Amino acid sequence: MSQLAVFVMSCDAYADLWSPFFSLFFKYWPACPYPVYLLANHLDYSDERVTTIKVGDDINWAHTFSRGLQAVPEPYVLLLLEDYLFEAPVDSARIEALFDYMREKNAAYLRLRPSPPPDMACPDNDDVGEISKGAAYRLTTQAGLWDRQILLSLVKEGETPWQFEIEGSRRTDELDRPFLSIRKGISWPIKYYWYTAVFRGAWCRDAVRMCKREGIDVDLSSRQLEPWGRYFRRLVEKHWPALFRLQRRIKAKLKRALNLHHSR
Repeated sequence: MSQLAVFVMSCDAYADLWSPFFSLFFKYWPACPYPVYLLANHLDYSDERVTTIKVGDDINWAHTFSRGLQAVPEPYVLLLLEDYLFEAPVDSARIEALFDYMREKNAAYLRLRPSPPPDMACPDNDDVGEISKGAAYRLTTQAGLWDRQILLSLVKEGETPWQFEIEGSRRTDELDRPFLSIRKGISWPIKYYWYTAVFRGAWCRDAVRMCKREGIDVDLSSRQLEPWGRYFRRLVEKHWPALFRLQRRIKAKLKRALNLHHSR
């Protein structure tokens, strides 16, 4: 039996994303060697490559999530969200190597996207770092490899995913197992659109454009497109570091020009 399974965290309220997600998942990872599970409430996704885990009514996020995880037989999971739309081929061999390293170090978690990045080095692995106890967002719902039982133990009834990332990160400090992440500047083995393709319940405009380029229909009758104002605010947030560097370069050039003018 495989030791690792892909677990796609979802619910029936996001069923309109299942077709875009799996269309891109199997396009960019056609030879995925692991069982693939989709978390749902009552609906089914009809694809023989996907096993739908139906857990009943969506009482709250933590309840649905924990019931779904309990139904997975594999001891480790690669956690994904249904709006992580893949945009490049998956490096399957690298995922396997990272999974081997995670087990070698008896780690609870290995984040596959450095958001945020680790704050300590792993001397025996240039690609991976350790996330120290007390670090903000020591756990996130970004793509990552998890010891399934550890993940289950960190989920508390009634929490939202945002509460889980904050309060769950604090709970990880009580564990002796390492929490790892690939380092910033290292190529990601799974590349997906931004952080999520849906933001505050609405489709991100550039995610919809990406789907259209891929020949994938997006059902905008089920979920609205984000307002233009929110779209522009999100772009500023996304590109703020680059904009800040540009601002500093412009200021430096103006300062040099003024100094040259006064020196004449």
